[in-house]
Amino acid sequence: MAKGGWRAVQGAGVVALALVLAACATPAPRDAGAPAPDATERAVYEDPAQEERDAPEPEREPTPGAALQLAQQAESARQAGDTARAEQRLERALRIAPRDAGLWHQMAALRLEQGRHEQAERLAERSLRLAGRTDRELGLKNWRVILAAREALGDAAGAEEAREAIRRLEADVV
Repeated sequence: MAKGGWRAVQGAGVVALALVLAACATPAPRDAGAPAPDATERAVYEDPAQEERDAPEPEREPTPGAALQLAQQAESARQAGDTARAEQRLERALRIAPRDAGLWHQMAALRLEQGRHEQAERLAERSLRLAGRTDRELGLKNWRVILAAREALGDAAGAEEAREAIRRLEADVV
């Protein structure tokens, strides 16, 4: 076989292999008799937050000692009235341990104290997500921050939602 003919055969083989692989990657056709998924069903599959809520509670890694030390320094600074230093220490702690729900709560409480109510609410909500349903005490603390922030923002409906969440947690009906 001539040199050019061999290259043509190789090229045809590569094209054939690519077509076979592409056919394997194509999803199977839908059964014509099967109903199409409704909007709610699609939303469940397309909503990453829903997947996060439905996922089993992840095991929490212990917070590194450096982050805990920074959190203690932040609390000392906050008690001394130095909220800028407290903020700096908490930001450093969160860079070390970004999945620590307690640190996010501590930052939310600091933001509430600083009058930064929208941030306080968002940070407390993040802490709630990270803590999951197992840490009832932290959940109560976060909902109290959310309640105070929503009241300060004039969000009556949101404040009522927070009160109801607090009542459920206090009654231990999680």
